[in-house]
Amino acid sequence: MEGGIYTRQHCPLCGTVLNHRIQGGIVCQRHPEIRASRFIVKFKKTYLNFREFKSAERYITGLRFKADEGSYDPRDYQKDNPLGFSKLIEQWYADKTVESVNRNGKTERKIKPGTKKNYTGYKKRLCAYFGDRNIKTIAEDEGFIADFFNTLTEVGNKTKWNYRSALNTFFTWVWRRNKKAFAKAGIERPELPEISFTLGYRKLVSKDVQFDILEEVKRISYQTNPKIYLGIKWLCTYIKVRPTELISLKEGDINLGTGHLFFPDPKENEWKAVALVPEDVDILEAFPLAIPSMPFFRHVKGINGVADNERFGEKYLYKWWIKACTNLGIEGVDLYGGTRHSSITALKKKYTPEEIRQKGTGHKTNRAFDRYLEMDSDDSRELYVDAIPRKAATPLQPAELQGKEGKILKLKG
Repeated sequence: MEGGIYTRQHCPLCGTVLNHRIQGGIVCQRHPEIRASRFIVKFKKTYLNFREFKSAERYITGLRFKADEGSYDPRDYQKDNPLGFSKLIEQWYADKTVESVNRNGKTERKIKPGTKKNYTGYKKRLCAYFGDRNIKTIAEDEGFIADFFNTLTEVGNKTKWNYRSALNTFFTWVWRRNKKAFAKAGIERPELPEISFTLGYRKLVSKDVQFDILEEVKRISYQTNPKIYLGIKWLCTYIKVRPTELISLKEGDINLGTGHLFFPDPKENEWKAVALVPEDVDILEAFPLAIPSMPFFRHVKGINGVADNERFGEKYLYKWWIKACTNLGIEGVDLYGGTRHSSITALKKKYTPEEIRQKGTGHKTNRAFDRYLEMDSDDSRELYVDAIPRKAATPLQPAELQGKEGKILKLKG
């Protein structure tokens, strides 16, 4: 039979290694009264120590059985536990979040920083529950997996679904790397419990109300920094752009020659270009462009707690939007809902959903064509003109002309 039980102990009388196998143990062949007290099971690539011969015997019998049925895997018995959940998910996380630098010196990421932050939280919670348990035993115990989601009592179904998505991605990664070994052992990928949820609706506003909020933003923020108003105006206008993408815009990403804003690192992981409406090109020409690598949306001198030329923080535009809404008595309308979502809803009065999707939001249906097109068409400029929040033309004005008080709009609830 393959494998065996051995010892490294020597006979104290003759000095030879104890190597004579008898029923229930190993003794010295010359001095049978000298019995071994420590044993080693050797089977293929598995080596394990035992202090009892019966335990070693039962163990090697189990290994032989597994080998006969084709499920023997030496990794199951290694000290460093390579198939332990905690070890595997650390490897998955490292692979998922790895960064590299391309030939242009630009850092390339597999996932966005925000997604990485979420995965960090998922990993910590999953490790706390699954620990070092072998991935195979987890796969065979679907009830154990289902019970994990029952521990997430402090979160809603949407967050539970996010955990499920992360766990599903992890299992896909593990099974892809161990496809042959798991198939040979008959280990099937576990089924995850179904989790349903309903997304809530953001509170929207009409274009008239959106215009009033934007005007209030201009009134209260222009003396601080005119780009606060400009940034929120662009979020209302260019529905393809998300707030986090907008504040990441650099001076070198603005091309006044073609009238485009370029976003090389958006959420979709494919660069995108946004066609500027003529009035915004005129506004930009009033701002002298600086170093290409400098953030366009940056702070100026005199703001407490921030460095000159430091990029706007992720919540900076949101803060000014909420302040303007509060001044107008408007509650429950966040920056995303009041700008992008409200503009998209208003555009439905003139454009079909398909036109909005193709021209405005940047969701693509013909990738081959878009590769050659490379930027927004003039059709998009027409749509963006209709998306501009306005009651009448409101050019960006000098601070000394921004004197009127904000108008109160009672839209509570």
